[in-house]
Amino acid sequence: MISYIPLTFFGIIGAVGLAFFVHGFANRQKIFAAFNEIAAQLNGAAGRSAVWAYPYLSGTYEDRPVKIFFHTSENHTVSVLNLVVEMGMTSRDRLLLLQKAGFREPKPEQKARLEEEVGPIVSVDGIPFDVRSPEGGRAAVLLKFPEVAREVSAMTPYNQILVWDGSLLASKQFEGVAETLPDAMKATLSRILSLAKRFEAGHGEASGAGARTA
Repeated sequence: MISYIPLTFFGIIGAVGLAFFVHGFANRQKIFAAFNEIAAQLNGAAGRSAVWAYPYLSGTYEDRPVKIFFHTSENHTVSVLNLVVEMGMTSRDRLLLLQKAGFREPKPEQKARLEEEVGPIVSVDGIPFDVRSPEGGRAAVLLKFPEVAREVSAMTPYNQILVWDGSLLASKQFEGVAETLPDAMKATLSRILSLAKRFEAGHGEASGAGARTA
């Protein structure tokens, strides 16, 4: 996994929280049991910081390191629990995608931090995400490849997608225990793997295009 992830990714979706008021203790027990089952299939391990906390897991999926965990975000008046999947990838591109519809507007101080850590807004039409990147020109080329744009557009349930120095993180609002059951979680991992592969293929094409125009 990468050694550095822009803090704004976690700043926007909030710090790790207990969020025990969002879902019941019984649900967290069910999630922990599901994570233990999934971790065994991924040659990994599940854990939690306390018996009342939401669990996390790490392992390997299709020869790629993965982590699955929860974060909470505060939308001024309510707390929202997010399920986050982190997966290793070979692309070294850097970009952040923020859901256009349904995602809360960052506060002014968060926008300033976004600009500093992740880069300015990049104009990219045809995808349901706002784009930020310190490599704006390259990010725009990458996201304009039809295969990449199509794969990204299929990720509308996700409020944030971060591609950064060899890792892909995808965050979505948690809808319930059913999302964490082994079959559902494997389907999620397959979907994110498909996106990672598309970004990797686009990375090579973008590099080739840059070399031809140099």
